[in-house]
Amino acid sequence: MPWHKGQSGNPGGTSKGCRRKLTDAFLRALARDFEMHGEAVIKRVREDNPVAYFKGMLSLVQKDVRVEGEVKQSPLCTEPVSATMPFLEEIVQESNDLSGANETAKNNSDTAA
Repeated sequence: MPWHKGQSGNPGGTSKGCRRKLTDAFLRALARDFEMHGEAVIKRVREDNPVAYFKGMLSLVQKDVRVEGEVKQSPLCTEPVSATMPFLEEIVQESNDLSGANETAKNNSDTAA
């Protein structure tokens, strides 16, 4: 059976504004409860149930955050890297020297056998 313009598809459903009234009543009750017990309850939850405490904090964080503008980065200081390069080159050279010495020793043992 088709509905006429302006007629609800669920005439026995919630009345207009019912959800808003429920939300308002809940928030008022929550505010009253917080005024009476707020900080003590927060402390107890933090100590007794840190997971619930953390979930509660996360539920208050805005989900969709946009950051607009420029990000200015200070110049990168390369001095520590340039001071490290000779040290790294020395290690590589020593490694190459050892590899060459090991290969020479292996070749000498192969020819002696």
